[in-house]
Amino acid sequence: MFASSAFGRHISPVAPDRLRPADRVGLTAPASLAALIGDLAQCETAEALRQWLTDHAVRHGFRGARYMHLGHLHLGQRLPHWKLQRFLSTHPDSANLWMTEQAGVETILMAFLPFAWLSGEGEGFTDAQRDWYAAQQFEDRPAGVTVPVQDHPAGPACLILFGGTEEGAMHLVDTQTPLLATLALAFHLMAKAILPPSNSLGPALSDREIACLRLAALGETLAEVANKLGVSIRTVELHVARASKKLNAVNKIHAVALAIGAGLIEI
Repeated sequence: MFASSAFGRHISPVAPDRLRPADRVGLTAPASLAALIGDLAQCETAEALRQWLTDHAVRHGFRGARYMHLGHLHLGQRLPHWKLQRFLSTHPDSANLWMTEQAGVETILMAFLPFAWLSGEGEGFTDAQRDWYAAQQFEDRPAGVTVPVQDHPAGPACLILFGGTEEGAMHLVDTQTPLLATLALAFHLMAKAILPPSNSLGPALSDREIACLRLAALGETLAEVANKLGVSIRTVELHVARASKKLNAVNKIHAVALAIGAGLIEI
């Protein structure tokens, strides 16, 4: 589901410093979907989000859940790779364990609707991932459901239910797709407002580098950016080039996308 301005356009006019996370992302205004997302709108901390994940999983017949915000693909000097921006799980878990093509990253990128899966042999999971499920004693409940969120500015994310039966997973996808997609989108928006992004993007950007990328994200030309910042066009070009190098971006557009995904700039 798209993480667009579907909720944001309903944001309350209350002063920003008094807004809760749910207010900031537009989930509590009269015209929003607050009634549908229920207690999720009350979350203000990572632990509250984790408890909501637990309740959400149990409510639908699963033993646990995890949230992953993939961010954007990095195309620097190394091979293309992902640097996970946000991660939250109901169980003792390692984000790196799931950042593989076998864990469904490629499927998450291409999917718009929830899909069911099995953690058994032949289902594309690594040995380490299957060992994790075995350690959680999920052998009798090997099924799960992944709900993608296609957040193009900040990078894709997903909410994953695990520890369920195959019949239960298939039934949930067949009967609750709209609700699952809505809740996953709402959770992603809340997570972005509450969970700090990963600091794995490399050296921190300077204030001027951030300013140049933010104005570029708003569609400003180099000349317009230079005029607003009171510097030369060449200086703007240098700031953008340095920011791109720090982010391992291949060009300005890629640098802007990575900065937005990491929460370094907002538009």
